[in-house]
Amino acid sequence: MGEQRKAKRYDVYLPLQVCASLERPTECYTAQLRDISRSGVYFQSAVAIETGAPLELSFALPTESERGASVLVRASARAVRVSPIEGEPTPLYGVAATIDRIDFVRP
Repeated sequence: MGEQRKAKRYDVYLPLQVCASLERPTECYTAQLRDISRSGVYFQSAVAIETGAPLELSFALPTESERGASVLVRASARAVRVSPIEGEPTPLYGVAATIDRIDFVRP
């Protein structure tokens, strides 16, 4: 089976704040962003997320400027695939999510 992605993915290794909007009160935790495209993300999470769950994601993209300021990225997304990652000492899940809306916030 060939590549089915609609957009090019870029490898990134950044901390990611994940807020599961199905929970009341909303639960937030830190995960590890692994790749991103204009239409989706893949991250690793110690928390199991249900497929189809709406998510609010935030992370900081570093800039290449001399001042070193970063750009805050906020996205509304939906989990489309969740699978356990084998061989880890503690439970870890790979989560693929589609991005519904994305905002870039400059400091």
